[in-house]
Amino acid sequence: MKNLNHIPPDPLAGLKDIHLPPQPGWWPPAPGWWLLLILILVILFFLLKRWYRRQNRLRPIKLALKELESLNFTVTDPDQRRFLLQQVSALLRRFALAFFEDEEKEIAELCGESWLDFLCAKSGPVDRVKLRKNLAPLVLGPYAPTCEVELKALQSAVAGWLKNLRRHKSRPAAAGSKRQSAVSGESL
Repeated sequence: MKNLNHIPPDPLAGLKDIHLPPQPGWWPPAPGWWLLLILILVILFFLLKRWYRRQNRLRPIKLALKELESLNFTVTDPDQRRFLLQQVSALLRRFALAFFEDEEKEIAELCGESWLDFLCAKSGPVDRVKLRKNLAPLVLGPYAPTCEVELKALQSAVAGWLKNLRRHKSRPAAAGSKRQSAVSGESL
């Protein structure tokens, strides 16, 4: 007969505690994180590309505005006024040829009222009658013996015309193209 006083040893007493595996490290990330990273990089690439194109498109406008600001609109002598009108007209012509590259041939042929029509057509959402009135001295003013023009109104009209073009969808020029050099007056 068996000894009832003898208690069998606890079968669980010989077991060792559970060892958990080490916590997973942060590297390498799970495939979902790789996909998210790729998606973020693609979006970032397209945003940077869009920003670069916009900056490239706005560069001629900034250069033209800077050149416009450098002109002296406080002249009183009629000869200086005519010369100023010639400078402003040349600035607008250079800018238009550089900015509207796809219409270059048509722009080069414009003069007189057709040149004013072009400027008003490209002006965007502004009062075209007022713009036309303020830009009209550019047509005949450089050639007239006396020119009555409000130079500050002309300056603000030209600056407003240039600023409105920021929203214009123009084909971006390649870096270093004639667009940048033509507006700043450099030789082509």
